[in-house]
Amino acid sequence: MVIFEIPRYLFSFFTALTFFRKKPKFEVDIESLGKVSVIIAGHNEEDAIEKCVRSLWEQSRPPNEIIVVSDGSTDGTRNILRRLLKERLIHGAHSTELRGGKSSAVNLGVRFCSGDIIINVDCDCSFDYHAIRNILYQFDDPKIGAASNSILVRNWGVNLITIFQAIEYSISITLGKHALFMLGQVTCASGAFSAFRKSALTQAGGWDSGGGEDLDITLRLRHYGWKIGFAADSICYTDVPTNLVALVRQRFRWERDAIRLRYRKYRHFINPLEHRIKPKELFHQFEFLLFNVIAILVLPIYLVWLFFTYGTNGWFILIAAQMILILMDIITFTLSALSTPKFKAAPIWPYLLGYSILYVNLMRLVRLYSYTQEWIFKTSYTDTYSPSKVHRVRE
Repeated sequence: MVIFEIPRYLFSFFTALTFFRKKPKFEVDIESLGKVSVIIAGHNEEDAIEKCVRSLWEQSRPPNEIIVVSDGSTDGTRNILRRLLKERLIHGAHSTELRGGKSSAVNLGVRFCSGDIIINVDCDCSFDYHAIRNILYQFDDPKIGAASNSILVRNWGVNLITIFQAIEYSISITLGKHALFMLGQVTCASGAFSAFRKSALTQAGGWDSGGGEDLDITLRLRHYGWKIGFAADSICYTDVPTNLVALVRQRFRWERDAIRLRYRKYRHFINPLEHRIKPKELFHQFEFLLFNVIAILVLPIYLVWLFFTYGTNGWFILIAAQMILILMDIITFTLSALSTPKFKAAPIWPYLLGYSILYVNLMRLVRLYSYTQEWIFKTSYTDTYSPSKVHRVRE
């Protein structure tokens, strides 16, 4: 707890304080940043696509164009796109006969975009009124190649699992990414809603095939020297898994992809034997290695040592540590909620105890299994989330 948990919490505490500082007043002429294109790529999204398109036109700063790509859909998506084109609600509709995965669908959309800033959204998401406007402010810095934003859980009230995820998203994304942004270490522009400078995408070669495409493109942009922004006041709402099986399957995929991308595909960030080593990328690579991978892998060894050394008194040590972690979770969640006024935290408060005890420890087990599986069997290369033909990834 002292080595792996407290340092992260303390940094989150200090980061949260920056939310409450009086920010300097300045105006950015976002229209001078250029034309804004939105790409919506999806597979069998007939129930969500029209709602997403109409919500984008309701933005305080609506996009200049919307391009939609139907990735091998077999439902009524194509007919809906025809109608949206006739109503001039979208500027381009492209439908593929075979499913190629999200990366290929988004790349296809980019080919038909004319914007200087490209926003990639999931069509099952909804957006705060100022989501586009607030994320565009990040691109006033010419060194910013991409920007992410706050992701809040829209279906948090379904059951206990969705409530726990709402707490997690508030702490890890709203507060966690803000902390990394202060250090210039944001490494994942969320696939649900992120903005990209088109020139940066062109230099990076677009999205690669395979899973974890949001982490992949962000790491590649960093490789080419682009900074990654984060707009805490740009808010996207998304639905999360509502049952345990779907949640665990999702996290298995996320964690395995993180290992594959960080320590195989982008190993040159930290490998001293690679001529492409990137010293400025050492922080986030070692931070993830220490606080995620090593912390989880040594956990079972620590537990065996604890009970072998202290016997049944080991339970008192674990309970004391858990109580401290519960307190830190409460403080962190409180700061995150206060920094995001549009996040309705009051109904979630009673569930913080269960989150710290049940959900956090469950996720530790999920990471332990995922990391072990990926290191030994390279399971991410055969994940069925993407079609089998797109599993060839750029080395």
